[in-house]
Amino acid sequence: MLYPSTMEPADLAAATRAAEVDALTAAGTFGAALRGSPEFTGLLAAENALAADAAANAAIGAFQSRQEDLRTEVVMGVLADDQREELERLQAAMLAVPSVAAYVAATETFRAVCRETAAVVSAQIGIDFAANCRSGGCCGS
Repeated sequence: MLYPSTMEPADLAAATRAAEVDALTAAGTFGAALRGSPEFTGLLAAENALAADAAANAAIGAFQSRQEDLRTEVVMGVLADDQREELERLQAAMLAVPSVAAYVAATETFRAVCRETAAVVSAQIGIDFAANCRSGGCCGS
């Protein structure tokens, strides 16, 4: 095994590029496998069904619109009981639509696969993979 401190700069650069290519190739292979997974295909099917469901989109729109109307009250913590109940009712109505419920379930199933994947990658590299994929900023996004 050659140690970086004993390698010539050109050899070190070539080894680094080769390692990057290997990592990107492996990531591409993983991405293709993930795209073909039942969890991902289920998510796409649920997303398509949701997009085609007018009743679902109306329920989502009603909830989001009222949520936006009450944004200041929510942020300030001054949401009245009747306003909270209205939001809860609209959310329950939205989640009761079968295509919305299927989409929420498919999203959680896919997220579970992503969390499991991040745990495996993190174990392999010795640092929190998901945390290091975030772009930063005050909110971690």
